[in-house]
Amino acid sequence: LNNITLALKMHGIRKADRQNKALAILEQLDIAHCAEQQAKYLSGGELQKAALARILVLDPEVLLLDEPFSYLDQQSSHLLESFIASYVQETAKTLIFSTHNRLQGLALANNVISLVDGKSVLTPLINLFQGTVKNHSFDTGNITIILPDHITEGSHISIDPGEIVISKLPLSSSMRNNYTGRIITITEERGNVRITLVAGEKFHALITHQALNELDLKLGDNTWINFKSNCVVVF
Repeated sequence: LNNITLALKMHGIRKADRQNKALAILEQLDIAHCAEQQAKYLSGGELQKAALARILVLDPEVLLLDEPFSYLDQQSSHLLESFIASYVQETAKTLIFSTHNRLQGLALANNVISLVDGKSVLTPLINLFQGTVKNHSFDTGNITIILPDHITEGSHISIDPGEIVISKLPLSSSMRNNYTGRIITITEERGNVRITLVAGEKFHALITHQALNELDLKLGDNTWINFKSNCVVVF
């Protein structure tokens, strides 16, 4: 509580309003029970939330969070995900956060910027594979992925999980990449479903709950994964 009221004091908020504002933000982040604790006795997740509270209480125009999910347990992580998902809608302000959890970032953010060696690449960096380009295809060492005809070089590829089509049977379509695989995880991903499959390489696909039910997908099922060559980003 003293940390948060100090931030308010430094920004010229009158004393009569400081404690009420501080307690309200602690309640919002579900750490009001920590108000009188010393920082050295807080858990990593509680420290993370206290740092967030200290900023939120100032009502910033732009909120910049660097790896905000570090040190959070599963419940705290879910609470923070809900906060991020609703923050912009409720405040009409800007929130920017960095994360190494690419699927989480893709699910939460309206816009995603992926960086490789400090440069932006036009891909969410999910289904990221290293290998070599040869004869308009990419060899990962385990499978060969067909590329657009104009691609002649590159050492990495990425496939957007939303571009991957899952089917129980082989498809008759223009999609040139088709592999049989086995489902190893099915998880909720902010309103969609993430399917993880092993098909030579490990692939992640994002599908709707409707698609999950219509395909009647279950753990251990053998399925087909399909995607177009022009959805493969090479860099």
